[in-house]
Amino acid sequence: MGKSAAKIRRNQIRAAARGETYTPPPPKPKDDAPSNEDDEVINIKLTAAETLTKTLSQLEKNPDNLNSKDRRTAKRKAEAIAAEESGCPVEELLTWYARFKKKRKTGETNQLSKEDNAKLTSAKKLKEAIATLESDEAMNAKERRSAKRKAEAIAVEETGCEVADLLKWYEAVHPTKEKKQPSNATPYILFVGQLAYSTTPDMLFNHFQTTLGNGIITNETLKIRLLTDPKTKKSRGMGFVELSTPEIMYECLKMHLTHLDGRRINVERSAGGGAAAKKSKITQYREKQSHFISETMDKIISYHVDNGDIGQEELDEGVIALCKRHSAVVVEQALKEYVEEKKMRRERKETLGEKEEEELRNPSAFLTHMIGRVAEEGVGDTNKKGKGRTADNSGKHKKSSDSKNDSILEKSGVDMSISHAAVDGSSKITSIFPSMQRGRGRGRGRGYM
Repeated sequence: MGKSAAKIRRNQIRAAARGETYTPPPPKPKDDAPSNEDDEVINIKLTAAETLTKTLSQLEKNPDNLNSKDRRTAKRKAEAIAAEESGCPVEELLTWYARFKKKRKTGETNQLSKEDNAKLTSAKKLKEAIATLESDEAMNAKERRSAKRKAEAIAVEETGCEVADLLKWYEAVHPTKEKKQPSNATPYILFVGQLAYSTTPDMLFNHFQTTLGNGIITNETLKIRLLTDPKTKKSRGMGFVELSTPEIMYECLKMHLTHLDGRRINVERSAGGGAAAKKSKITQYREKQSHFISETMDKIISYHVDNGDIGQEELDEGVIALCKRHSAVVVEQALKEYVEEKKMRRERKETLGEKEEEELRNPSAFLTHMIGRVAEEGVGDTNKKGKGRTADNSGKHKKSSDSKNDSILEKSGVDMSISHAAVDGSSKITSIFPSMQRGRGRGRGRGYM
């Protein structure tokens, strides 16, 4: 190491006091001169250093949520592999790699031999030719393949190695810089709330995919991140979904107020920024979404009214308000079944002379029942359709005999046989509570007590 500037000044002052002139020694040349390593050794060290750098970078980001001990173990293992492959200590390898990158950044290629510089030029020409051919829309596929084979043949003739090996060597010596996404790009993120604690990311993904279709929801277009408690690692009942395009984001807003795992979930646009700005944006988004849902429901109902499926004053304000509290997919399915049920009953009345069944005397109540059933069973799940209701040969619906086995108390071991009706319709419970018999004035206030 040469003398520092301060030491040189002190020596000059002392020499001047003695009437002499001090001449500092010339600085020693830096140890950055090209080494006498051959190309094979350079390539081996370069590959080992790049692999080690990438591994250490991944461990720092820690995408797998490893603890400190596991990260140290993985780091030691990666360093041991790099030292074994390069034949030099890790610190020396990383120092060499830093100098190599610096020279490559400034355009210095003296570390490569004359043959490798020529090889680098040929590989660069081939890469540029392939990129030009791929972007040329005027050429057809046959012309593009022919031109590509010609460029590859020229590169093989100039370098004397296969195309795959040449491009691999070029990436090691002159890696392609990846274009970074702009930091101010707006992410397409939706907030999902009111989830059950038992809901998993796979369940949420399948719910979106089943409702919206495989063509829209894929592993590439939708990413899910559930929020968990840092201590227990259990779900907090909320999360975020990140979408690839704004079109898919607005398509996923249809999942708002759909049912999943026994809960009616919220799907809303998310907002960033400070607390005040975030609250203002979320309020604005909710107002827009509520207005959009209201308009959508009006359009759906108007469509059936215009087609003559539903009368102008057939549905009351209560059931219309209920429609606006459910998702569009649920309301569409419920209205479809409602119209089909009306049509079937009308045909039975005309052909068989049957009277209109009691449920349709109150269309709004009947549609309310259908909306609740479709919301609970889900759309697109045919296995659950018609739960608790079966059809006899005449096409009429009746309650399934299996519905009595759905009692939570029975499942927990409580004997509920006394509440089950006999074949003739009677029940043992009326022998204990005579006032519950038909015609005994059930629910008549003080007389019952």
